[in-house]
Amino acid sequence: MIEVLAARQQWCRSGEPILWCIRSHRNYLFDVEGLDEKGKPKKGWGARAALGAGDAVGGVLGGVFDAVTGGDTDSDLKDSPPSVLFGPGPNCMAVTELSRIPTGEDSAYWVLTSHRLGLLTFQDVAEPAAGEAAESAGLLGGALKFGKGAMKFARDVRDIVASKPEYEPGVAVPVPETRAHLEIQRPAIADIGSHQRKLGRGYQTGKPWYLRVQFTDGSGIELSPSPQEKPVQRLVAMSHGQI
Repeated sequence: MIEVLAARQQWCRSGEPILWCIRSHRNYLFDVEGLDEKGKPKKGWGARAALGAGDAVGGVLGGVFDAVTGGDTDSDLKDSPPSVLFGPGPNCMAVTELSRIPTGEDSAYWVLTSHRLGLLTFQDVAEPAAGEAAESAGLLGGALKFGKGAMKFARDVRDIVASKPEYEPGVAVPVPETRAHLEIQRPAIADIGSHQRKLGRGYQTGKPWYLRVQFTDGSGIELSPSPQEKPVQRLVAMSHGQI
């Protein structure tokens, strides 16, 4: 995808490979001590939760789960939350870091490299075609396979040029402007693995599998839900440079 080319050119350092790229829609289910599932302080936590979460959780993160639980639908069963934010309390690293995301950044990409995890946005990116959107919502839940042995840089360029015949040979492919809103260095990431989350009734998949990125303080994020563990295990292998 063009976003990967943009990230490689504008954000990655020399010799820093991209392991995977997962689209994020800022819809987080909260599993944080002291906060409810929408990121609001629970009764009894009050000032402590508000102090730890700050206005950012109320404005930027708080309530975004409504996008998953609300809205018109032909079914009473909801889709799995695209992302889960978990932690031991409102002061945890996951809440603190994600609260820095500026208001209005509804769509972004989580990009993992050998050195860091970044949340990037891209300006002037065309909306994906219907076929691409359906494919990205498949088994990998929007994950792009760019690990070792997956796709080489030359093949990325070839595919992009082939899909856009207006580009002429020898003419540089224009890429969108890349902005990094969040960067977490790999030493701050304690583990990346698969995790089965029990959502309970009301969901199409009651126990989806997530790619879990856990920070050194015990908090973290879960991404790319799948009804099966195998696609998530592939992402885990990519995270450790095994694919």
